[in-house]
Amino acid sequence: MLGLSARSFAAENTSPTFKLSGDVSLLSHYVEYGLSQSDKSPALQGSFWFNFGPQFRLGLWGSNTNYKGSDDHFNLRANADIKIDFSQTSNAVIMYSQSTYYNGGDHNGNIIGLHLNFGDFRVNYDALSNWEATDSRSARFALGKATKVWTSWIWDLEGGYNTPDVDTINPYFDLRTALGTTWGVIYFEGAVTGTTAASDLDGAGDVFFILSAKTGF
Repeated sequence: MLGLSARSFAAENTSPTFKLSGDVSLLSHYVEYGLSQSDKSPALQGSFWFNFGPQFRLGLWGSNTNYKGSDDHFNLRANADIKIDFSQTSNAVIMYSQSTYYNGGDHNGNIIGLHLNFGDFRVNYDALSNWEATDSRSARFALGKATKVWTSWIWDLEGGYNTPDVDTINPYFDLRTALGTTWGVIYFEGAVTGTTAASDLDGAGDVFFILSAKTGF
């Protein structure tokens, strides 16, 4: 009976908790990895996740986009990730995104990532199959840290090193610094981004100031 009770208790605590979660964001400008994805125009983004317990989830993410000389005006990503906990404050997330663009499809591709989180610090690796619609691969290594300042503000800093497999583009760094706070159920943030390859990217990697508001459920 003790063995049966122990097995029953373990089954209750390891059974998946199916849950739907998501968020909606409004940005004055959509920038990813230091590069403009909306040509300095506002963007509305949303994500929906179906959680198969605390480790595995599947979801969709979408955003309007705008690129010079391209008909790719909406990006839909089918996402999957697995989280492996090392402790209460550290974990690894293995993620995959199948990225589809409408209506042109020039930027279609996938993203494979490994994200390590150690308390407030994070180490990210992302591999892109179609960097900036060049049909060439690129990898990005990044270090980041989120720090609580004052009472309820969060200062987030991240630097990345990008290695696109394109003859005309040398490896470059991107930097993002942001300050945000929660007001009610909305997280407001102001951010500044930039790259060291602004002159090679036709304005896509310039210094940008971004305002955003985000709420989740």
